Amino acid sequence: YTMDKTVSVTGHSLYEYQVVIDIPAALRKRIETDRQQITENYGIVQPPAGRPHISLVRFMAVKKMENKITLQLQQVAMAAKPFTVVLRDYDGYPMHAVFIQIDNQQKVLDLIKNLKSARRLMKAGGDEPHFLLDPQMVLAGRLENDTYIRIMKEYQHKKFAADFVADAFLLLRRNDDEKRYELVKRFEFAFVPEKKPQGVLF
Repeated sequence: YTMDKTVSVTGHSLYEYQVVIDIPAALRKRIETDRQQITENYGIVQPPAGRPHISLVRFMAVKKMENKITLQLQQVAMAAKPFTVVLRDYDGYPMHAVFIQIDNQQKVLDLIKNLKSARRLMKAGGDEPHFLLDPQMVLAGRLENDTYIRIMKEYQHKKFAADFVADAFLLLRRNDDEKRYELVKRFEFAFVPEKKPQGVLF
């Protein structure tokens, strides 16, 4: 999935943003190794993939909207509970991409649903934000048909098992000149159940 390059709206530069779940370092290395093996074994020529993460939403916005968007995302994070993300085995989008499946995808989709409270701010740049409908841990995308078929012949029988606790999401940004995203802010999930009030004696 790619977005148009940064364009100018009434004199303000548009930036490309992503909200993502980051992945712990040890698991990230495993996934990077998987990506590298696929790229090398199947002769895939692509720009280097960014750091592995689970994408939740992508959108375009002018920088002056960033504070308002950040405040809205903070509210979502404050109401979110940490949850375990379970990664299990390999699958693909036919003739297109290969990924590691999120076994309990509904947990991620619930978080994406809550992020939609910021939709109005995210579309201030003119385009509708792209909320992921089928979040997965992508290993290789934009594949040629025959390459996809060859990879899936091998990977549909392979096993992968890992899990980690998602306790935050990140807001990333890049402009026209940058290939990589920079971190704008990390939002910790801060949901704490309210204690039931004790009986009060008058």
